Amino acid sequence: MDRFARQRLLAAVGDRGQERIRAATYVVRAGNALASEVERAYLARAGAERFSAGSAPAPTFAHRAAFKHAAARDFAEGAWHALVQLRSALEQG
Repeated sequence: MDRFARQRLLAAVGDRGQERIRAATYVVRAGNALASEVERAYLARAGAERFSAGSAPAPTFAHRAAFKHAAARDFAEGAWHALVQLRSALEQG
């Protein structure tokens, strides 16, 4: 069974979008170990295969202040960065 079959059912993804996700190269920013680990894991589970390390400024995670605990904040930030990159991959093409 196709690991990404459920994603392919989404109108925003489909077969073409899943191929874009697989073909894109994703920059996982260094600096925050937990956020980077979560970002890489989310991207890989979505079908990403190519990663590069980066130190370029990432988009600002505007909701940092909403999290009381640092670990929760870092986890949410990593997930958010993964989603930003996935959206970008899907919009290209």
